[in-house]
Amino acid sequence: MKKFLFLGLLLFSFAAWAETIQLMVFGDSLSAGHGLDAKDSFGSQLNKVLLEDGYDIKISNYSRSGETSSGGVKKLKKALAQNPNAVVIELGINDALQKVPLEETTKNLQTIITTFADNGIPVFLVGMEAPTTLSDKYRNGFRQMYADLALENELLLYPFFMAGLWKDDGTHVSLDYFLADKVHPSVQGVSEIVRRIHPAIKQFLQEDVIATAEDEPKKDN
Repeated sequence: MKKFLFLGLLLFSFAAWAETIQLMVFGDSLSAGHGLDAKDSFGSQLNKVLLEDGYDIKISNYSRSGETSSGGVKKLKKALAQNPNAVVIELGINDALQKVPLEETTKNLQTIITTFADNGIPVFLVGMEAPTTLSDKYRNGFRQMYADLALENELLLYPFFMAGLWKDDGTHVSLDYFLADKVHPSVQGVSEIVRRIHPAIKQFLQEDVIATAEDEPKKDN
């Protein structure tokens, strides 16, 4: 069973990957770069640091402001047509804001995960935290939903996309990390997100993308 914690640096071998890694970010406004220039979005900033690491990688932004898990299901066919090698799924917070039952959100996320997996596309799952205005029961269930999905599907999980920007009590770590709406991350906020998630993404690329390619049987000529 795969482990959920992914701290520490890894040594990499890129020999098995002969082409540019096409990594898709499949999410909502938080990963789409709402209110930011394209170059400052999550995908663009992450792409930059991964290129600096030596990865031959291109990250596509397939996130949309306001996206829900059901919306993600509806656009799966178009996402697959982009031919990604791997995908980062960051969805769920808009479900929580709309108080969508956890059973429905879970079912939709499972459909998304299964669809990508069935097409041979490794999945990196990103969790969120439900707003503190909701009940403890919903918030705990929402958090557990991501852990259960990761366990059942043997996925690497980054528990909270906005880690480092929000305190446990639901207040901001620093308003410099947010746009004027105090909800969406600023350029500085995205940089902090990337700094924190960066080691986990590298582990995902190494273990689930590159190593998987190495393990695949060679085709006869």
